[in-house]
Amino acid sequence: MSPDDSECQKVRLAYPRRRAQDSVGQIVEVVMTSFQKVRTLLLGIFIAVAFAPDLASDKAAADASAAGGSDANTREPAVEWICANAIRLKTVEAGHGFDDMKPLKKVVGEARIVSLGEATHGSREFFQLKHRMVEFLATQMGFTIFTIEANMPESYKLNDYVLHGTGDPKERLREMYFWTWQTEEVLGMIEWMREFNRSGKGHIEFTGFDMQTPTVAAEIVRKYVAEHDGPYLATLDPVWQQVAKSRPSGGSSFGVGTATFPIQIAAGHTITYSGYIKTENITRGYAGLWWRIDGEQNDTGYPKILGFDNMNDRGPHGTTGWTKDEIKMAVPAEARNINFGVLHPGDGSAWFDSLQIAIDGVPYSDKSRFDLDFESETPHGFYTGGQGYKVAIDKEVAHTGKQSLRSTSVADNSENVEAAPNAVATSCKAIVRELEDLRSGVNGDSEKLKELEWVIQNAGIVLQYAQLNAGQKSRDESMAENIKWIADQNPEAKIIVWAHNGHISHGGVPSYAPMGSYLRQMFGSQYLNFGFVFNEGSFQAVEMGKGLRDFTVGPAPEGSLDATLASTGVPVFALDLRTVPKQGPAADWLKASHQTRSIGAVFSDHEANSYFINAVAPDMFNALLFVGKTNAAHKIVRPEANPAK
Repeated sequence: MSPDDSECQKVRLAYPRRRAQDSVGQIVEVVMTSFQKVRTLLLGIFIAVAFAPDLASDKAAADASAAGGSDANTREPAVEWICANAIRLKTVEAGHGFDDMKPLKKVVGEARIVSLGEATHGSREFFQLKHRMVEFLATQMGFTIFTIEANMPESYKLNDYVLHGTGDPKERLREMYFWTWQTEEVLGMIEWMREFNRSGKGHIEFTGFDMQTPTVAAEIVRKYVAEHDGPYLATLDPVWQQVAKSRPSGGSSFGVGTATFPIQIAAGHTITYSGYIKTENITRGYAGLWWRIDGEQNDTGYPKILGFDNMNDRGPHGTTGWTKDEIKMAVPAEARNINFGVLHPGDGSAWFDSLQIAIDGVPYSDKSRFDLDFESETPHGFYTGGQGYKVAIDKEVAHTGKQSLRSTSVADNSENVEAAPNAVATSCKAIVRELEDLRSGVNGDSEKLKELEWVIQNAGIVLQYAQLNAGQKSRDESMAENIKWIADQNPEAKIIVWAHNGHISHGGVPSYAPMGSYLRQMFGSQYLNFGFVFNEGSFQAVEMGKGLRDFTVGPAPEGSLDATLASTGVPVFALDLRTVPKQGPAADWLKASHQTRSIGAVFSDHEANSYFINAVAPDMFNALLFVGKTNAAHKIVRPEANPAK
């Protein structure tokens, strides 16, 4: 029996004892709750009122604990199945052979596009394991192109180093803008690629597929036009100047606060969601609460909407005092995700306060998850934002307590203003068509055609940026198109994709079609993705207002996907989710929605609980790569300039 098998055996033996401990804990909780009630009565009416919210919270917690009983019953078989099917990896580091990775050949199979995700943008072990996967796929399975979630033309510059040793890889990484890739781990992988090519043992290229910055792409197009069609600069330059002045929306064109409600305590029950709203000078649009219930995803990667109310037919507008509004909705048992919050699709200002949620009439409160009264420094538990809106805590206006959440329109979002970015996108599209017409003049000359195709693709990058700015196309759709372009230009190549879990997933995220859903439509079964999961540890991220730093999180909460994978006791492993049983207790747990961490470029210790999403893992990923504990990625240290030289 291997050490990891021994750990799995310990887990199996621990489950009966754990359930007994949980039962004792529930009894103690009931006794303590009863004692609190008696004590409250003895202390009098005033203290009874003061304790009422906490007692309601205890009731909701007890209900949640009871609801989690069936989940626990299926979690044990799920852990046993994971133990039995985990592909144990002896290390995350490259350069240690492939004996432990041989089973991954069957997992990858005939896939042409293999995507490697990440639950954070700054975990050392994720980056190391990706390097090892690249080494395995390149040397053992014939993958020859690597592409990363970084701007396309800037990434291709680094390919000159990977193929020919030209340039400084550290400088090329810096020119790719994002701090996420400027780490020793990524640099180490690039240097391995260079050595792999130099040795003659194989071939791999370095590319990128993002399109968030049009500067270099626009320069490539302009240089080509200046050399081959100088008079057209009179048309090109004004459009490129407009693009340079524009900024992508990067979000919704309304003020919004968004939170995720725990599905396990809401499914099969009736939710009553209420709150107080105050408005000022809303001459168009309105302010409101909103609640959305999603079910299984459809073939396009979007979930089926089981229930939705955003008060668009009754939200307050104009200038009003504090008024109470309410949404009541039955949550179907088959619900997979719930999002809710506040909404301000209009001009003027809106304030929100004193939010309340009841489940079958019983008040719900979990202050560790949400601050429904907005008394925290930041809107705890809520993502806030919206293009053209400032959404923040207001310490001067409140319905109850001392604070509220305020949304203010800071830009004119009228249709006349939206016409400008649409016009820029139309002009960019005309430039792409103009360049495409040049193909007929270079037919028969493969080198000139290859050069022109690269120029057309860069014009397409500028167009995608303009379309993102105009709200015509999402970043994820554009990135998928760019990966397809790479594949089309290299029809025999197999491609490794590096991006965040949220981009590579097939779907499963409400109101959002990720890049992976488009790639699945384009490549079908030839698209394979690995989601990366961790239980605890450190990572790099940006703290708003303070910059890039290291963060550390403790073990994931009991019952989450992350904690369940960790409970196997296996520190590093892969798991093929396509082999999950079709039915039975293990299938019931694995195919249900569970929390998992999803951390992007930004993080906050105060909002750590909000960096979980509810996910049905097999709906999002073909396979998982799990790392029990992570460290923060190591920044590349650049020598300081010597002013004496």
